[in-house]
Amino acid sequence: MNTATRAAYADVLVGLQYGDEGKARVVDHLAGEYDVIARFNGGANAGHTIVTPDGTLRLRQVPSGVLHPGVALYIGSGCVIGLQQLASEIEMLAGQGINLAGRLTISDRCPIVQPVHFLSDRQDGGQIGTTGNGIGPCYADLAARMRGGERSACQIRDLLLDEGSAFERMARLAAQDSDEELSIFMDGMRQAWRVVKPFVTDNPAALLERVERGARVLFEGAQSVMLDVVQGAQPWVTSSHTLPSYAFVGGDLPCQYHRKTIGVAKAIVSRVGSGPLPTELGAERSEAYCARAGREGWGRADEAVRFDPQALLAEGDAFSIGVAIRMLSNEYGTGTGRPRRIGMLDVAQLQLAVRQFGVDEVYLNKCDSLAAFAQTPNRCIPVVVSPTDGDESQVALFPAFDADAIPRDHASPLPPQLETLLEWLADALRRPLRGIGLGPERNQMRLFRTQH
Repeated sequence: MNTATRAAYADVLVGLQYGDEGKARVVDHLAGEYDVIARFNGGANAGHTIVTPDGTLRLRQVPSGVLHPGVALYIGSGCVIGLQQLASEIEMLAGQGINLAGRLTISDRCPIVQPVHFLSDRQDGGQIGTTGNGIGPCYADLAARMRGGERSACQIRDLLLDEGSAFERMARLAAQDSDEELSIFMDGMRQAWRVVKPFVTDNPAALLERVERGARVLFEGAQSVMLDVVQGAQPWVTSSHTLPSYAFVGGDLPCQYHRKTIGVAKAIVSRVGSGPLPTELGAERSEAYCARAGREGWGRADEAVRFDPQALLAEGDAFSIGVAIRMLSNEYGTGTGRPRRIGMLDVAQLQLAVRQFGVDEVYLNKCDSLAAFAQTPNRCIPVVVSPTDGDESQVALFPAFDADAIPRDHASPLPPQLETLLEWLADALRRPLRGIGLGPERNQMRLFRTQH
């Protein structure tokens, strides 16, 4: 029987494209409506960015509700924990006056990223564009259970039960592959554990008990539905389940409390690393260029020296437009600085995603980035409106708007060209648009209280 009430529910927020849709900024705006913001998948491979008047806050493992003091934070058992990264994040937040004591709770069922996982990922992960944080090997060892006659995974609860034995086992497993940097890794993990330990709970019903007392939960997904380990295009996927339904498995809450699913997309599409990006501006040339940048370690600063984005837009070819949009929209990896591949808004892909994964409402970020198309020769915004698995995809063209038409305050109207595009998109998706991003700052998010 469904016992969820209006006072106790869980909503799920996920990315609808290939990651980097700006989920954290939407969570930041919605957090005040909830009692708990919870993570249910991924680890330190997820870069969540919130731009504030005091600077940019970059999070990897801590949920994005940190700027709301009255909101509790939960990291569920579906997440993997990089002890050193998490400890560093906790200390970074404390240095900014954000004290997580009494707010952050971490499930003791979370697997720990071990030294062997970092080493393995750095040796092999580059082929599929991983961040090198050991996330995939950590999930793999959890599923494998045994390695070399010994239990392969280590959960936080193992450290609670016998810290010394757990660290010794991690060292043995790493020594089977390599002694490189092992002692440094282990010393760092022991120090980090002292920072993380006070936030750990051994109560598997910790989140459930909050909800039973009436708490409202927002699950914050990492990566996106197109990168799901099963539903995405193997092998260019993340190593966890990213779908809304998994929030209740990895987030440690019965699914009976589900209320709605929120999808976040952006007006241009981007992707880090290899894998399909059907609407990519510049196609194979762009993919090869970004792959080379990843291999050779250059990105934002290098492109700023090499290119003039206005000149690239005036050239009018797809590759140049993609580079210019990347530069103007700051489309570089949060953690790595790698150039993201840039594509046209793919409405056909979004239509399938909202249907397949039960999305109830949509937020669209990076609408300001569309102003770049006003500097191209045809001054039109291209939008893909049919599936791209055939020889030709159908592209609709919408009139572009100038950058100076983007409103600087909430009272000013949107450019009529953008209004037309948003109304068309909401009709095409058959889902309401609840908000749009008009720039990176917190005050550049416009929420729609009525259906758009």
